[in-house]
Amino acid sequence: MTKNSARKKAARAYQQQHPGTSLSAALRAVTTSEENPRMNTTPTETPSSPRPSTTGIDPQTRSAAIAALTAIARSTHPGGSPVDFADVLADIVTTVAANVGSLENLLLGRSGSWEAALVAQLVEGTAPEDQLPARRTEPVELFLHIDNYWVDCGLEDVCTEDRDEIERDRDVHAEGSREDEALDDELMAVDDLEEADRAAYIAAWTEQARIAAAEFGVTVPVTVTVLTWGTKQYPEGRFGFEEDIAGRAAERTPHPTNPELTQLVGTFSAPSDDLAARIRAAGHSYRARVAAAGS
Repeated sequence: MTKNSARKKAARAYQQQHPGTSLSAALRAVTTSEENPRMNTTPTETPSSPRPSTTGIDPQTRSAAIAALTAIARSTHPGGSPVDFADVLADIVTTVAANVGSLENLLLGRSGSWEAALVAQLVEGTAPEDQLPARRTEPVELFLHIDNYWVDCGLEDVCTEDRDEIERDRDVHAEGSREDEALDDELMAVDDLEEADRAAYIAAWTEQARIAAAEFGVTVPVTVTVLTWGTKQYPEGRFGFEEDIAGRAAERTPHPTNPELTQLVGTFSAPSDDLAARIRAAGHSYRARVAAAGS
């Protein structure tokens, strides 16, 4: 098969450049981000939006906010009567709370102050906490760390063990022999099957996340950023109802190979090696599945 031949050639070249690297590790190293579902991420920034400052309140952003609020305060209705500035301000502050995820997040800077207490009263009087998702005006970005999940669900152990077994089997055959080539093909089939499992889980999790977001009342776009050990970790900062949406998606997305293990993974009720043993006992190891597909 042309695709496998090209991958194998690239992996062999990688092994020559990196002595001691196993074929399975070399295969993963030469797989491009476009081919590898682990590396797919969604955009995380809206270019037109002001960026948060990491050095305190940005003077230009503060001035722009004052100018905007002053313009609102000076606005009038068609007959000339002034607008209800208090109502508009309450709505704006409540929308900001929705955009940062919660009232708690809005007041993190000094939650015990008298100013914070008054802002909390303003927001709570405008909309209960459970209505904040519906007031969101910014896109909701959710994060799925697929590598962490793969460990938690037992499949990292299963796939690593399968790859190691194949490598050990290869050691007893001459390189380039028919048996060696067959094991190379099996290794690539295991790799492809794992990537297909990952892609399917990401797609299913994303679908459940968007359903959950709608249930929470979210009407703005929802994106899912896939994180891995090799790309980036969770961004710093606290999340509000986004965590609730992600939690609901995780609860509803079945385990990739053994749906009966879904709750165990979600509640951390069993260690990963125990889950891996259950996956193998059910005949769902990667080698077993590859063999079944080829029979």
